[in-house]
Amino acid sequence: MKNYFKELFKKRDGVFAIRLFANERLTFDEFDASHLIYHIPIKGLWKYNPILFQADPFLYVKDDELFLFYELQYGFKPAQIVMIKTRDLVNWSTPLVVLKETYHLSFPFIFDDGGITYMIPESEANNSIRLYKANEDLTSFSFVRTLLSQERHAHMNCNYVDSHVYYKEGVYYLYTSYMRNWEMIQELYISDDMLNGEFTRHPSSPICISHEYGRNGGSLIDFNGKLMRVSQDCHEQYGDNVSLLEICNLSRQIYVEKLFRKNIFSKNLLFPDGGHQLNVVHFQGKYIYSTDYKENHWTWWHAYCSIRKIIHDKLNRA
Repeated sequence: MKNYFKELFKKRDGVFAIRLFANERLTFDEFDASHLIYHIPIKGLWKYNPILFQADPFLYVKDDELFLFYELQYGFKPAQIVMIKTRDLVNWSTPLVVLKETYHLSFPFIFDDGGITYMIPESEANNSIRLYKANEDLTSFSFVRTLLSQERHAHMNCNYVDSHVYYKEGVYYLYTSYMRNWEMIQELYISDDMLNGEFTRHPSSPICISHEYGRNGGSLIDFNGKLMRVSQDCHEQYGDNVSLLEICNLSRQIYVEKLFRKNIFSKNLLFPDGGHQLNVVHFQGKYIYSTDYKENHWTWWHAYCSIRKIIHDKLNRA
């Protein structure tokens, strides 16, 4: 009974929300209040249907507007993809749902290819990696094709998560990961044609097997001429921090990366319990950084989930 009591009233893995920063130079040293330009707060956790995730923020510049896409999840509903935008980094639009499915969506990686805007959201619940195309004003997205899919089997703890594409010299490099036997496996696939071609496993894949560096925390970042893969640290708890791995060699045949910087978010008032996302764009002469931050809370929703788990475990042992 004592263990059940602890399970019901312990703080959980966290609730996430978003903070944006701006800087005139590209650096990862100044995630502080003086560079904070926008903040989505954590609130309403005691509501019937609380917001648990405002997370996985991605930035995108089109014409003279900056768009922010992120995951929005209420307790009783699968997450949807939401967009807000600004022209001046001060006034932001009202959040608009731009993509929803019958299953959970997150990690809305958004990119331009041939002048057309696409999105690859995480659709792990559908056991697939799916490509969507934006309408002209980026207010809705329509399904184009499935890039990869695989059946979930008994030893798979999660399927394709946090996927993104990088284009170089005629090749599309698709980064994704899944968890098997509680090991996070980072895979790399390649294709010559995103719209019609087959994605095949890179000769160096898997490129990482690690709870510390094996799951993506954003898309690739060009950091002063060095190409960085962003990873999230989940080896103790989900979404504890973000690290950077420098990609030293990227070609059809070879992939080499090395740790560049570990845990870039300091544990402070802005990141009290960590965070698991980083994305950077250049807009109006400044580098804009989108991050999410985590706060560990006790909430009725987490207690409800714990009760369901306790009942499930007891019934399975009966």
